[in-house]
Amino acid sequence: FSCSLLVLGKGSCSGLHKSRECWNVGVCDKESLLTIKTECLSCSINFGVECPAGYTKITNNSVGVRDCRYTFEIRTYSLLLPGCRHICRKNYLEPECCPGHWGPDCMECPGGAESPCSGRGRCADGIERDGSCSCQEGFGGTACETCADDNLFGPTCSEVCNCVHGVCNRGLEGDGTCECYSAYTGPSCDQPIPECAALLCPENSRCAPSDEDETKLECKCLPNYKGDGKTCEPINPCLQNVCHPHADCTYLGPNQHSCTCKDGYRGDGHVCLPVDPCQTNFGNCPIKSTVCKYDGPGQSHCECKEHYQNFVPGVGCSMINICESNNPCHRNANCTTVAPGQTDSQESDLCAHACFLACEILHVSRAE
Repeated sequence: FSCSLLVLGKGSCSGLHKSRECWNVGVCDKESLLTIKTECLSCSINFGVECPAGYTKITNNSVGVRDCRYTFEIRTYSLLLPGCRHICRKNYLEPECCPGHWGPDCMECPGGAESPCSGRGRCADGIERDGSCSCQEGFGGTACETCADDNLFGPTCSEVCNCVHGVCNRGLEGDGTCECYSAYTGPSCDQPIPECAALLCPENSRCAPSDEDETKLECKCLPNYKGDGKTCEPINPCLQNVCHPHADCTYLGPNQHSCTCKDGYRGDGHVCLPVDPCQTNFGNCPIKSTVCKYDGPGQSHCECKEHYQNFVPGVGCSMINICESNNPCHRNANCTTVAPGQTDSQESDLCAHACFLACEILHVSRAE
C-alpha cells in the first residue's frame, strides 16, 4: 500500500472527536483523512479487489486508476506491465495532547495545565514527551515551585540571604530577615552581645535583645524551636502538612524534614505526580500486538489490539486468522491472512490471466 495523510482540523473531547479515553480532558486529537492505494495488479482482475477493513473504496464500480506498473514473472521471463489499483480512504484521529499535557495518556504538566511549571518554567508537553519542567534561572523543584538554592529568597528567587550567625527567612515567600543565634544581633546577625555571658538561658534557648526594649536582654527560643524562652520545643514541620497529599513526611530534627512521594507517584515530595507505567516503555506491553491501558497511579495492563487475541504476558497477542473466523474471499479463491484484518486471495481469473500472458510469451519466443 501507499498512503497520504490530510489533516482536516483540530479535535476536542466533545461530539465526534471523542476518541481515546476522553475522561482525560488533556486529549485533543486531530481529525484527519487517511488515503491509501491498493497493490498494483492487472486491471482485468482488479475490479473485485477490496480495501482494507475500515476503508471506503473511492474508485468503486471500476477497475481503479491506471497509474502504476506491476511485475509479472514466468519461467525466465519478467515483464513490467501497466496495471490498476484502487484508492481507499477513512477518517483518522491522530493522537495529540492539548497544551499543558504530555505522554500517551495526556497527563497534566507539573503545576497544572493552566499554569505549567507554576508559570516559572517550560513544560515538555506533547504526546511523545515526558512532561518535565525546565525551570527559569533561580527556580527549582518538580514544578518550579521553589527556589533552586536554599540561600535564595523573594518572588523571583534572585535575592541572596546574608545571615552570618542566624537563620534566614528564605524561599519564594521569604523576605530574607535573619533570626539570630544566641549572643548575636544586627540585620545580618553579625554583631556579638558580650552581656549575654551573664544571662544563663535554659536549654534550647538563646540570649537576645527584648522585643519590647532592645536595651534589655532576655531568653528566647533558638531558631527552629518554639516556646516562651523558658521552655522551648523543637518545631516539627510534619505536623504542618508541608508535603504533598500523596507524599510521606519524615521528621529529621528541629524544623527539618524530608518529603517522599508515595508508591505510584513521582516528584520531589512537595509536588507528586501520578506515575503512568504506559508512559515508559509502553508499560512493557509488546507494541506490535498490544496497547497499554492506564489503570491508576503506578498501575496499568496490556490489551490486544484490533484483529489480535489471546494475550500472553511478555509475549503479546496472536493475530486473528480472518480466513478461519470470517472468510471474506470467494468460494473459488484461496484465502491468506497477510496482515491484521487483511487477506489476499488468488482467484481463478488470476490463473486465466497468467495463462494468457504465458501463451503470449511462448508465441513470441517461437517466432524468434
